[in-house]
Amino acid sequence: MKILKNINARLAKMGRWIKETAWVQPLLIVGGIFAIIFSISKFQAWFQTMAVGTSDSYFTAYRLSLENEGKSGYDTEADLCTKSINDFSFKEYDNYAQAYAELSQSGTLGKYGEKYFLVFIQNDCTGCDNAANALEILSNSWNTPNFKIDDSKAFKLWSINADEESTNDKDYTIPEKAKAFHRYAEKFDELDFWSRAAGQLESADYKINSNIADSEYDALANAESNEWKTPMIFLVDWSEAAFNRERFGVSEVLFGFEQGSTDYERATILQKMWNHISVDGTADLENPFRNRETGL
Repeated sequence: MKILKNINARLAKMGRWIKETAWVQPLLIVGGIFAIIFSISKFQAWFQTMAVGTSDSYFTAYRLSLENEGKSGYDTEADLCTKSINDFSFKEYDNYAQAYAELSQSGTLGKYGEKYFLVFIQNDCTGCDNAANALEILSNSWNTPNFKIDDSKAFKLWSINADEESTNDKDYTIPEKAKAFHRYAEKFDELDFWSRAAGQLESADYKINSNIADSEYDALANAESNEWKTPMIFLVDWSEAAFNRERFGVSEVLFGFEQGSTDYERATILQKMWNHISVDGTADLENPFRNRETGL
């Protein structure tokens, strides 16, 4: 009985406290709501820094960083990939075996792949969202009956974000120089990479049959990086077929990716690009590198 009396006394005391401090309860409820709101906003901010739900979130897994671009004696990830393309795309080789041996010895094939997409993107880029969706569809359905790959090579992708900031950007006072991507573009302009790439790409069947404007190639050739349409999608091809048809290394390009009205259609366009078939499908499937001048 004594135990019951003690329990009843404590319950009564608790009841009086609740009654007397009832005004605290709304404050606790409101405080709880605000805590949830703030935690959600912080979570969203973190989510945004991870770029989840944007095209950049897809490309992040394949990103070649521009961190420390322009630092003396230092090559960024973007530099190393672009240098490998520049070093081997425009060289004279006696035969493919020689070219393949040099590529293999350099580590280029093992690191980046024998054939791959190199996509230049920006933040808040509608075309980049389209490209991300299309590439994801293509990679998930790679070499299936709906997305047949003529050479059966593995899907490979790399990306460079033109809006990526580098910790050494603050070392530059000129606004253009303070952008890592501009320094990257300028570096390879000095090596004539963009002009040689544009010249090689502009003479391709893909460019002519896909109705890509000359102005896009001019902007690329002149390294006018502020005028490049994004996504700018390169197809880099180190295969023997590309070598034999003088389309070695930088082999195809798309600017802006405005073709196609659905993600599926755009995935089909990228499949055609990989297979060296123009957007409108005008190419010889058995000989996708057919020489325009000789017809061979």
